[in-house]
Amino acid sequence: MATLTRKSVPLDAPTEEAMRRVRRHDSPENRALRQVTGIKVGDDTSDAEVLRALLNAGRVAIEEKALENGYAALAAAQDDEDRAYAAARRTRRRSRPESGE
Repeated sequence: MATLTRKSVPLDAPTEEAMRRVRRHDSPENRALRQVTGIKVGDDTSDAEVLRALLNAGRVAIEEKALENGYAALAAAQDDEDRAYAAARRTRRRSRPESGE
């Protein structure tokens, strides 16, 4: 079981406004938060839970961006020989007959 800790975080006006928007069930921010994290928040959700959901959304966005950057770096590091090899493998896979088993 994961250990939970409580942190004190100062909130600025833009963060508090984001919390208000995300609490509105019909807001684009609420919908986006639910899509990214699977967490539902509403008018009765505590500040701590809303902040945790927003922090989770930020973590997911950072992880996705890190993967995107890694894939871009990998693609940039490929030379012509690497691209030719990958193309040949794709062609070979497409030309194999499907197994009926």
